[in-house]
Amino acid sequence: MKILTGSGVKKIILLGLSLLLSSQVFSKDKYEPQCKVSGFDNQTICNTKEYGVYVYDRPTVLSSVSISGIWTSADPSNIGLTISLGDISSIIESVSFNIDGDIDTFEIPVRTTKSTHIGGTLWRSTGMVVLPKEYVEKMLKAKEVKYRVVTVSSGYREGSFHSKEGQETEPVKTLKALISKTKE
Repeated sequence: MKILTGSGVKKIILLGLSLLLSSQVFSKDKYEPQCKVSGFDNQTICNTKEYGVYVYDRPTVLSSVSISGIWTSADPSNIGLTISLGDISSIIESVSFNIDGDIDTFEIPVRTTKSTHIGGTLWRSTGMVVLPKEYVEKMLKAKEVKYRVVTVSSGYREGSFHSKEGQETEPVKTLKALISKTKE
């Protein structure tokens, strides 16, 4: 058995560092959307990871609201927003956005909503709304964007796209990256 000398150890360390650094160069930003080209019709489809937005008056720690986005080159002027509510089993009826004082409400089609049993007493409700890309861009440029998600049982969750401290939430960052990707 041969024991490595000082120069052999140095070579292994240098090789390990170069592999580590080269992998960092090619690693993706966690907010970067995943894009694929369909083998069926050659359309590009990009989607973001789902991240939580700030929720006012959460009844439980699991009372979350998460948002992700999807864009396809087959419908380039629109972006689909998937809205998920944690700790609830209900059909999502609508989502409203208050952008710097201007409120718009969008119905969520029943066929796009579902409730999923996660386990035990935990549920998750999800719905999708398709918005014009220009509207999403307006949301992302605004200083203050609030939302209200309403369920068919007349319940709702509301909050902000920014934290209490005014920082952008992760969905804002992922949607900005998605908009940027659509312009490539």
